[in-house]
Amino acid sequence: MSLSPDEFDGIARIEVQLVSGETVRVLGDVEGRWFNTTRDSYIAQLHFSETTDLRDLDRLLIMELMVFRWTQQLAAGQDYIGMEVDEDQIRKNIKEYSAAVTQIKDSMGLTKKARDDAANSGDFATWLAELKLRARAFGVHREHQLSKALTLMNELFAIVSAYDRSDTEEREKLGFESDKAIVEWIRSTMRPEYAAIDEHFRTHEQTYWIRSI
Repeated sequence: MSLSPDEFDGIARIEVQLVSGETVRVLGDVEGRWFNTTRDSYIAQLHFSETTDLRDLDRLLIMELMVFRWTQQLAAGQDYIGMEVDEDQIRKNIKEYSAAVTQIKDSMGLTKKARDDAANSGDFATWLAELKLRARAFGVHREHQLSKALTLMNELFAIVSAYDRSDTEEREKLGFESDKAIVEWIRSTMRPEYAAIDEHFRTHEQTYWIRSI
């Protein structure tokens, strides 16, 4: 029996709306209620309007959804269709995604401490204005990451294409005599150049936000 596009192994796929207005499908009513409640909470508290802000909140919501899904499965000892799950892998997934969620929230000033400090000082308007500035800067940072990633990927594709078309002598002239040379380029050039963007952001911008919240 074939499943309808609105089902996943018998689990209803519920369409929900992201902060940006785009839609995504989640698995089942429980995820649907959780997603809508969490999204509405963000919308009510933050009032973001910049496109980059909304996209970052969309990404944050999706990551938090995955943590919610894995937590549900871990508690039940099985997935939504009753299949046994790899608990060690799920714990690892939750740990990695939770760390990423925390990093995003820290970068955007969405921590509980930041909210509490704003409430205690009675200067919520100033906190919100600063939060929007941080969110915009974070969005620019993501755009820089995307641009660099595309540049490096295109360079990698060009290297692989040239390698595939070349004979042994031509590969030596290219500086990529073997597959290992390409992998070494990824290690020594591609990964460090991409990581440098995040390091610069943490050192020159994010570090001041963390000190202030």
